[in-house]
Amino acid sequence: MKILKKNWLILSIVLLVVAMVLIRNFSPNCFRYDAVRWAAASADRSNIISADQLAGEGERVLLISLGSPAEVPVELKGRTVTIPPGEILGRENIRVIRKNKGPVVLFSGDGSVSARVWMVLSETGIKNLYILADKNAETP
Repeated sequence: MKILKKNWLILSIVLLVVAMVLIRNFSPNCFRYDAVRWAAASADRSNIISADQLAGEGERVLLISLGSPAEVPVELKGRTVTIPPGEILGRENIRVIRKNKGPVVLFSGDGSVSARVWMVLSETGIKNLYILADKNAETP
């Protein structure tokens, strides 16, 4: 007991550091850094999907509009959720995305917004995540 009383400050700091490490490792919003993998998906354009490719997925597709609902293409109005880009990491939004069993497709009038949100969500470990191709862009 005398050792604990003498070293209480050191013990407290060690316990605090251990608690912070555990919280960081088990946090649901913990980012997984694997930049090479995400850069490869962008380079080979495997993260881009067209509206034609989505037609076969049916109701499993979750289309996330990162702008106004009016910007969503008419053929994809089915299961669309509108989420502002600044709120994409909200607890309820992440829960909706993770709960979806099919592909999650990001759509925005500005392609750079979709690409940035795709990167952030990919780093959180979300799989089966795509960016909707612009009609003028070529897809793989």
